[in-house]
Amino acid sequence: MTSKVAMTGLSRVILPILFVLALAAPSQGQRRVSEGLRRRWSVYDYPDPQSQNQDQQSLCGRYNVSSVCDPNRIISRTQADAVDNLIKEVYRETVCPCALCRANNRGYIIRVAIMPFFERLFPDGENTTLGMLRDAQMYSYMLSEKWRMQGTCNETVLIMYARGDNMLYTLTRRTSRVKLTNDDIQNIMLIVRHYFDDSNTIADGLLEMIRRYKLVFQDRHEDAVKQPSNFRTG
Repeated sequence: MTSKVAMTGLSRVILPILFVLALAAPSQGQRRVSEGLRRRWSVYDYPDPQSQNQDQQSLCGRYNVSSVCDPNRIISRTQADAVDNLIKEVYRETVCPCALCRANNRGYIIRVAIMPFFERLFPDGENTTLGMLRDAQMYSYMLSEKWRMQGTCNETVLIMYARGDNMLYTLTRRTSRVKLTNDDIQNIMLIVRHYFDDSNTIADGLLEMIRRYKLVFQDRHEDAVKQPSNFRTG
């Protein structure tokens, strides 16, 4: 996926973002972040949880190589551990379709980037849903490149959540998007969006998203988009 490709197919992915942008704005209490850390992150400065550098790991709020980066501690360390463990489970219990993955029993790779605000890459862009979507697409793509998320055959997924921007975005690369389509992402976002109304349930929302993405990768689409009995739309 090149930077040009990142700008294509926008009409197919607007709906999921519209739903997320309609979330309630965080309260002042929910906006508190760790002392001394920036609130708006440039893609160039955002740390890498997969780095062997302990400073990078620490900046991500992690204590070892991780699949989760949360510099401002929007979720707790225990919650981040739970997300990490589920991502490892996805890798162990799925198999991506390319030959090298199958030969080595390798599954799909998921990474999560959490921040208060993301710094827009198109500062003169329109302050509209479409404008924000373009920035989220390009930011996620550039971050996936910075994090070396090519995997074995681009069987990777990046979930970016910017709390203050009310932006929840899922980037799928070439192989992962064959299985996890834009329609799948839209349907799953509709089901999990209410978790992101409350700072106390953000981690629950991420976990539920990843669980459902795992079901898609296991060809259990019907279960992945099944609405819970207490499903609500607003």
